[in-house]
Amino acid sequence: MISNRVIFGLFLSTLLLPAVAQGQQEPVVDYAKEVKPFFAKYCNGCHSAEALEAGIQTDHSDLENGFIDNRKNWLKVYDMMRFKAMPPEEAEQPGDAERDLVTFWLDKQLNSVDCDKVKNPGAVTIRRLNRLEYNNTIRDLFGIQFRPADDFPSDDVGEGFDNIGDVLTLSPLLMEKYLNAAEQVASSVILVQGGDNQPEKKIDFDTFSVRRGTKRDGALHFSTSGDSEGVFEVPFNGRYTLRVNVGADQAGSELAKMSYQLDNQPLKTMSVSAMRDSPRDYDFEMQLSAGKHKLKLGFTNDFYNPDAKDPNRRDRNLVFYGATLVGPEELPLESLSKLQREVLAVDVKPGAEATKAASRILGPMINRAFRRTVDPAHVNAYANLVNVVMEQGESFARGMQVSLSSVLVSPRFLFRVEGNRNANTEVRDIDQFELASRLSYFLWSSTPDDRLLSLAFSGELSKPRVLESEIERMLIDDRAEGLIEGFATQWLNLRNLDEVTPAPEFNFSDSLRQSMKTETKMFFGDVMRKNRSIMDFLDGRFTFVNEELATHYGIPGVQGEEFKQVSLVDRPRYGVLTHGSILTITSQPNRTSPVMRGKWIMENILGTVPPDPPEDVPEIDEEKAKSGEISFRQQLEVHRENAICASCHNHMDPLGFGFENYDAIGRFRTKDGMFNVDASGILPTGEQFKGTQELVQILSKREEAFARALTTRLLTFALGRGLEYYDRCAIDKIVEEIGRDNYRFQSLVKQIVFSDPFLKRRIDGEE
Repeated sequence: MISNRVIFGLFLSTLLLPAVAQGQQEPVVDYAKEVKPFFAKYCNGCHSAEALEAGIQTDHSDLENGFIDNRKNWLKVYDMMRFKAMPPEEAEQPGDAERDLVTFWLDKQLNSVDCDKVKNPGAVTIRRLNRLEYNNTIRDLFGIQFRPADDFPSDDVGEGFDNIGDVLTLSPLLMEKYLNAAEQVASSVILVQGGDNQPEKKIDFDTFSVRRGTKRDGALHFSTSGDSEGVFEVPFNGRYTLRVNVGADQAGSELAKMSYQLDNQPLKTMSVSAMRDSPRDYDFEMQLSAGKHKLKLGFTNDFYNPDAKDPNRRDRNLVFYGATLVGPEELPLESLSKLQREVLAVDVKPGAEATKAASRILGPMINRAFRRTVDPAHVNAYANLVNVVMEQGESFARGMQVSLSSVLVSPRFLFRVEGNRNANTEVRDIDQFELASRLSYFLWSSTPDDRLLSLAFSGELSKPRVLESEIERMLIDDRAEGLIEGFATQWLNLRNLDEVTPAPEFNFSDSLRQSMKTETKMFFGDVMRKNRSIMDFLDGRFTFVNEELATHYGIPGVQGEEFKQVSLVDRPRYGVLTHGSILTITSQPNRTSPVMRGKWIMENILGTVPPDPPEDVPEIDEEKAKSGEISFRQQLEVHRENAICASCHNHMDPLGFGFENYDAIGRFRTKDGMFNVDASGILPTGEQFKGTQELVQILSKREEAFARALTTRLLTFALGRGLEYYDRCAIDKIVEEIGRDNYRFQSLVKQIVFSDPFLKRRIDGEE
């Protein structure tokens, strides 16, 4: 899989290498006289078939198809050349002119495509739903606020995203999670009246507050007397059972005791005989009304005697491993969904009549779950499962639960499958239902709705005017939050904010962390829904803040927890580049990091990833900066005196210096300790700036460069695969078209959807 950072040489043409002057012809490179001797002189000694240092070879540059068959190898060479990271410092160095010429030649070999000859839309590996897509799909299929995938293992990431087919594997653990989730969803969607199969809903201890105890691995642990309190919701009026799973370390003369309290009623206690390593369920029956209820669980009789003869009886502790709400015993029909009432109304015996009733109800559900019209015989196979269950003495509703569970673990539901029809051709148009799925999982990270499936069934969806109208409809729909959660949070590395822990002196709270994330997501959503120019991501003079974040930024007049749009005119904030979220994730815990910030801009805004640093790079001596002996900026300048370090730092550091007026958690400042902040810099192109505003102005002038970088990332996400050299044709066309519409966000989305890689696919096995 080819890394996106080198597909287009985007940054190369904007900052790293001098551009060809307008009207000037591109240089003609003589391979035999200029390129081959270059590799022989500077590279082949360490990178021949015999030496192969670092696994890189350069003595095969004359092989036919060498740049197609060995792209990963040559992309590494290209990276090192354009950043002047090789040859190593102690080796003989080429002159700038000959290095630039060979780098230009490599760029042509790797990235030039004759779009009139190459007609390859690529092929996407069969893709399972990731966690976000699974949760959203369950929500939109059944209209329930239930997020079973939150308990799934984390999805692997490829090409910067977690929806890439090549890395979305299916482990035995995940399969087990799918089975459990299917049963939970089926029991929520289809209710069984009475009997042993009453609805069950797990109470989430993660939302509980704890007093003198701890929460670990989803359980409440008490080593001393304490309690925990939280809220759970009841769907209907009725009689319920609260089932609590508890175990204890027993000590002293009495059993451990747990307490429970509902809605501030008198506290009740119960002795717990179960041991910690063999907990058991304790049931409490109660009459509950629909709505939210407050539950308090506690440990009341702590005991500790370090002198007890039996070491296992010295300390009494209690652990609540889980709690489940079971019921109601009788379902109020007037409160049920249409599907629930329909299932419970069926009164048939096992046999053909039951199969017919089940098929009638399951048919539309399976069509939605499998995202296409399903053959009646296939539906009938699932309907027959209802008979199998009923023949075991269970009800029709219980049979429907089992059947729906089997639907939800089918590969047709868990995976997005695009078949190899028309195998006698190399390329085919995706069919209408595949288009509906590609579109909905791109823009919603969820399943197609009834309108999309209806248009697919009628064959209307692929018509340009219809497709364009659907894109506009989908982007203003609430479900477009899926594009924010799926794409924006990964493109901007926003998910990393949860892993950042600024130093204690910053008093960085979890609420501020959440406010920062909300600001950036709302900003992206506003650009998306209002069809703003994508250049607002760089220089937009507005943002969204609540009182906490406004105080953090020094913006007056904002009160309360609700987020409001505010103007940034006459304030030193620009687009997402100065959001607290971005500035925090690109800092060290105790200080800013111009290197991290510059690298973030190169990767996320300009589309180029610098090579990994050498293994023997010396560390920055931060103690000197702390002591006042030398500023941190001066430390970096000393660091760049090493030629190998300078090869990358000369490109990263100036970009980061432009944001030095913002501290490690994004607050504006003019002093860094005892030193005045110096936010000036000189880019490799010779462009100079004094402060963030001037640097943002420079970056904003590179509209086409940023558009190309963002298009690359968004197309990767939309396709669910890494991009290849032949995708450059689609990228070039998309960037050209959106430039005609002032780089509007919706134009970008439309051009991606109308591109060949989105509307077509290569038949697997064809190149």
